[in-house]
Amino acid sequence: MSAPWSSESRSKSGVYSLFLALSLLLLSGCSSVPIRKDAKAEPRFWPTGARWREATLSALHDPGTWGPAAGAAVVAAGGWDKKVSRWAVENTPVFGSVEKAKSASDDLRALSNLGMLGTAVAVSEPEHPWRSRLKRLLVEEAGVFAASSVTNLMKRSINRERPDLSDNHAFPSGHSTRAFAYAGMSSRNLDAIGMPDAARTSLQVLVTSLAAGTAWARVEGDRHYPSDVLAGAAVGNFVTLFVHDAFLGREERVSLGVHLDHGQRGLEVRILLP
Repeated sequence: MSAPWSSESRSKSGVYSLFLALSLLLLSGCSSVPIRKDAKAEPRFWPTGARWREATLSALHDPGTWGPAAGAAVVAAGGWDKKVSRWAVENTPVFGSVEKAKSASDDLRALSNLGMLGTAVAVSEPEHPWRSRLKRLLVEEAGVFAASSVTNLMKRSINRERPDLSDNHAFPSGHSTRAFAYAGMSSRNLDAIGMPDAARTSLQVLVTSLAAGTAWARVEGDRHYPSDVLAGAAVGNFVTLFVHDAFLGREERVSLGVHLDHGQRGLEVRILLP
């Protein structure tokens, strides 16, 4: 079996991390782009440069981002990936078998998705409640898609072999990325729902536990090393919170409707997300 974290993989990981960091810096400096020159009073489709920066810092400072990222670095640097992975597969302490762990990772990820959808629908604004729910669902699904896309690009670039030797797409874990993306969005949704603090905290612990269970199941199922799932958790949490806070953390209301331009033939349908 080849080493799970070769010097070539480490080099590719460093180059890709630098590329992501530079991309984030560029994004954080982007200025807003108006939809039309004569539509200054309308909600903007694209967040302002200040909103990008705020969203970037908020997502980076969240413990769900830097905690798993630091954990992945420590595990990889300490050479514990193979040891923990081997112990988990040989003992299967949580799920009882490798096959059950693989199945559980799919089931727990699906439950995490339901948690995001359910909490998104539960968030309602006094005016236009269904428009606000549609906006939230569209933005959150887009955030999860963005997180998965980043993970898939990293998989192809880094080329890390899975512990079961099935392919070279181990790092980061896609299951972990999506599960923690769902959990991050669910947590933000719960923050926006009026309820007792104890109930909110309990539900946030529950959605995070579902994501953590998904991640561990991938290790116990012999599909990923610990640093794979920790990195996936960091990517999923960061990208989705970045998207959420950029588009849903604004004061402007969603504008969903039909625009008729009498100067031209045709019909224009606009969905403007703040």
